[in-house]
Amino acid sequence: MSKITLDDLSDVEKIVYEVIKRETETNGGVVQRKLKEMQELKDIKPRKLQHIVKKLIKMKLVKRLKVTNNGKTSYFLQAVIALEKEKPIENKILIVRLSIDDIIEIPCLTCKYITICGASKLYNPSKCSLLTKYLISNALKSSTNFNYINEP
Repeated sequence: MSKITLDDLSDVEKIVYEVIKRETETNGGVVQRKLKEMQELKDIKPRKLQHIVKKLIKMKLVKRLKVTNNGKTSYFLQAVIALEKEKPIENKILIVRLSIDDIIEIPCLTCKYITICGASKLYNPSKCSLLTKYLISNALKSSTNFNYINEP
C-alpha cells in the first residue's frame, strides 16, 4: 500500500486538513461543529465539510474522538501528525511530568462549587464543562511531558 500524502487531496481538502492540523498543534484539536465557524472554512457548506472530514478520517490523516459533556455528544478532531503507525503501548507504564503551572491552571482550584463536587454529589467532575474543556485543550499540548517505560 502506498504512503498517503497531501498530494492526494483536493485544494479544499488540504485547507480543511491544515486547519485541523493547526488546531491540533495549538489546542490539541478542534470540536468538529466548530470547524464551520473558522474563517478559512466559512465558504464551505456544512455538508461538504462533513464529507471532507469523513474522507480525512478514512485516509487516517485525522482521528475523531467522541466526547460527552453534560449529556451532549461532540466529536473532537485531531490531525495525525506522524503518518507512520504508532507502536502499541501494551505492558508499559505512562510517566507524566507536571509542573506547578499545570496544576495551578486546573479550573477546579478556583471553582465555587469545589466543596459540593464529587462522584456522588450535586456537581460531578465527569459532567463539568470547564474541566472537560481544560483537559481536552491540554491533553496533547506537549507530548514531551509523556514518557512510556516498559513494565517490570
